[in-house]
Amino acid sequence: MRNNRLTIAKLLTFLLLACLNIFAAQVQEKEVALTELEKFYGTELKSTKKVVHPPYAWGDCTVCHADAKGEEDLIMDPPELCAMCHEAKDSKKFIHGPVAAGACTACHDPHESDNAKLLIASSINELCTACHQAKDEFLHTTTHIHPPVKDQCTNCHDPHTEDHLYQLKADGKKDLCVMCHVEKEVWINEVTDKHGALNRPRKCLECHDPHGSEHPKFLIKDTSKELCLTCHNQTLITDETGYKLQNIAKHLDKNPDWHGPILWGDCAACHNPHGSNNLRMLKKPFPRTFYESFDEDNYICFQCHDKAKIMDKNTTTATNFRNGSVNQHYVHVNKEKGRSCRACHDFHGTKEYPHHLRKKTKFGRISFPIRFIETESGGSCAPACHARRHYDKDKPIVNLK
Repeated sequence: MRNNRLTIAKLLTFLLLACLNIFAAQVQEKEVALTELEKFYGTELKSTKKVVHPPYAWGDCTVCHADAKGEEDLIMDPPELCAMCHEAKDSKKFIHGPVAAGACTACHDPHESDNAKLLIASSINELCTACHQAKDEFLHTTTHIHPPVKDQCTNCHDPHTEDHLYQLKADGKKDLCVMCHVEKEVWINEVTDKHGALNRPRKCLECHDPHGSEHPKFLIKDTSKELCLTCHNQTLITDETGYKLQNIAKHLDKNPDWHGPILWGDCAACHNPHGSNNLRMLKKPFPRTFYESFDEDNYICFQCHDKAKIMDKNTTTATNFRNGSVNQHYVHVNKEKGRSCRACHDFHGTKEYPHHLRKKTKFGRISFPIRFIETESGGSCAPACHARRHYDKDKPIVNLK
């Protein structure tokens, strides 16, 4: 009987301890959740133990104060006082305001603190935004915050002094960015078709806000199209070849029948804004010359458009550009000496003709009109390539020339 009682007592004790452990775990979990909920600003700086300034820990107030009780004036003013023990923090070109003013105690408690480095706030961002209040509002209201910013300002800025503007740890226009975005530095250095914006005065900042933005990728404009047109509203010259790029803003204004990606405001659907190894920084390959042997893997167009438009020699469904069932796209493109799509189509926008057909096309240094005429079931054109030729999807036409 006594053994049974001991067994029951042990069992009850075990169950009680188990319940207490579960309860403790739930309390701890709630405390962690509450901490995360309360903590808006990045990395916590709270220490497991109170941080005490060594002279204060020694109880020797006279290290800093004229009176032994530590109640009278300091023996000298900061920052000279602090520099008695700490290395001077004003040796570089750009000095943080409080450092320049000698106001070390604006950020640090001279006696003791619950936070690392005797800081008077429990996070770097909370401390910084006590003065930089516009950034405080920005951090609370902006949709997309750059992760290093949300973590802590000192990821990019030195709180004391630096040789770069705004006490940045490297030049903030590009060098600082590629300290983290290493893959972007490798990419932009290696690609053949580079983006000239990266050589403009503000470099990465021409397109991105380093703190955050209401737009994805921290872009400074609503859409990539709006962003691109802040530069492509003038004639530009490529750095690699000296090729003259047209004024796209002017072109789009004069040609309101826009290609789909332009309608969506998404230039980046086709172009890589950091550069690429393809013509005009396209994300996928496209023929660089007017004539090129057809290769289905060499056309970015097939990212959206059905390959059958080009691949099917005969069709009654893949395209309306056919003479009976003879696919005229196939005739023009899918051959050893095939014409690229841009021989006839403008990828940005057109006005006079449907299907984004160009009014004029360019072959070498010669620019000539396509002279397209549309009919109810077909049409005809008379560029410099050949005499006027007709096509009709319902009643095929025999062209004698």
